[in-house]
Amino acid sequence: MKSFDTKVTNLIKKLRLSILIGLIVLAGLTVFKVEHVDADFPVTVVDDFGRAVTIPNAPARIVCISPSVTEMVYALGLGDKVVGVDIYSDYPTEAIHKRRISNIYNPDPEEVAALKPDLIIMYSFYGLGDPNVENLERLGIPLIVTLPTTFDDVFRDLLLIGNATGRSSEAEALTKVLKERVKRITDLTYNATHKPKVYFEVWYPPIYTVGPGSWPHHLIEIAGGVNIFGDAPTSWVNPTDEEVIGKNPDIIISVRGMPGYYETLETMRNRGSGWEEVSAIKNGKVYFIDESLIGRPGPRLVNGLEVVAGILHPELFNVTNTLTFDLNTAELRFSTQTLTLQSLVRADIEILKAANNGSLIVSALLDGPEVPRNLKLVGNYLKIECGAPQGLMFILKVYYQKSELEALGVDENSLKIYHWDEEKQKWSPLESVVNKNEGYVKAIVDHLTYFALIGEPKPDVWGTPIPLWAVLVVAAVILSLTCTASYMISRKR
Repeated sequence: MKSFDTKVTNLIKKLRLSILIGLIVLAGLTVFKVEHVDADFPVTVVDDFGRAVTIPNAPARIVCISPSVTEMVYALGLGDKVVGVDIYSDYPTEAIHKRRISNIYNPDPEEVAALKPDLIIMYSFYGLGDPNVENLERLGIPLIVTLPTTFDDVFRDLLLIGNATGRSSEAEALTKVLKERVKRITDLTYNATHKPKVYFEVWYPPIYTVGPGSWPHHLIEIAGGVNIFGDAPTSWVNPTDEEVIGKNPDIIISVRGMPGYYETLETMRNRGSGWEEVSAIKNGKVYFIDESLIGRPGPRLVNGLEVVAGILHPELFNVTNTLTFDLNTAELRFSTQTLTLQSLVRADIEILKAANNGSLIVSALLDGPEVPRNLKLVGNYLKIECGAPQGLMFILKVYYQKSELEALGVDENSLKIYHWDEEKQKWSPLESVVNKNEGYVKAIVDHLTYFALIGEPKPDVWGTPIPLWAVLVVAAVILSLTCTASYMISRKR
């Protein structure tokens, strides 16, 4: 027995020692954060100018010059290493709060050096021979220059930055996903029998549009369309009104986010000179897209491609109706704006607030995440995205027909707007209000994803609980009838 007690005592001492060691290790990990760096430094990479750049240590202070570079660096999980960005870097939101470099096209070396970076990554607006490269090289700080012109170049630059920062595994995982999304688009549009003629408007008046060599042109081609100025000798084109009208585009895509430019279908129709006869305007095929999704060669360029593809070929992407809605914060200070989507889904969207200007992209879809078996989908799916989602809040109203509820066997009282939780991979209900008189359900939304109007099946009549008062009333009636019948029978006797 004594031997057993001794063993127990020794075991307890060992456990105490193990726990103490574990606590010490845990405390050490808490104080000294261990970061994943999957490279042995120094590393040497070759940038888009063919320059061999050696990075002696894992970068801890990165300066990003151009929004596309900033978005790539953040996409690789390096946001906490960024100490400076250019004045146009506004995505993600965290980038807005970083120190700003005042001149994106000709960055001041002294301004950059003051941030004490150990790595500078810049996009060249001038191409080979860019004088900014030589000016920044004089700082003696590792400098990587990017100049992507295709999606493959964007993927290569992500891997380049990943290798230079010790995040190669993150870069490989991200490029794999992005490549799969682009391949899905190309596979669906490759054999498209009809390729709509597209006019991409950047400014009016005077007219500025895009030719070959521009990103919008590249996206239009991959998405299965034909740029009406795709044969122009330059990437930026300045045609006349008559030239655009004469080419009679099937679809017009215009940008949002350019200061001072806020064209709409109505303003285009009222330009005169024959604009009202353009096929795209006559048929209401005028769409607006956030400029940051089609002009920044970074990860979100794939988002822009998906939007353009949905506009050009809704039949290939199960898009029954796609509308874009300009969020103008100047107007939102004075009133709300409402967008009505008429399709297999009828919905109203009333914007309450938005932190930035952007384009709300609303799609009515035939397919979406599967609804649980114990619930029923009413109508179809909505997918809502935005080029500038930060601070966005809106009221979503989804309408229904009572006859549809009867056909589906859905309890009207149970209707709610559900949103798809990507992280948990499940549908979750929003706090919803049912208006039976007007036939809609509404909820306040502060995030973007798939949405659907979902209800519970009507309860089985035989399985419905009967209120106690009803039971008592029925019992009293039966008792009264029984007593009356007994009395009548006794009288006859």
